[in-house]
Amino acid sequence: MPKAFIMIDVIPGCEKAVEQAIRKLAGVVMIHQVTGEHDLIAFVDGEPYEEFAMLLSHIRQLEGVRDTDSHLVL
Repeated sequence: MPKAFIMIDVIPGCEKAVEQAIRKLAGVVMIHQVTGEHDLIAFVDGEPYEEFAMLLSHIRQLEGVRDTDSHLVL
């Protein structure tokens, strides 16, 4: 079962809208705005791997998302 932390970079000013859109997606366990290199961090649980890949693709296509950095949990 793929579990991952996804670090999300957004266009300045879009943090809240992107956070709310991601929060509604199936498989998203939690999401928070953070300080540092990235703007948001989400923890997702996708089963099977293809579902995880589709979730990541959907996040990347959201308006306001500039980039993502995924870290699968071992």
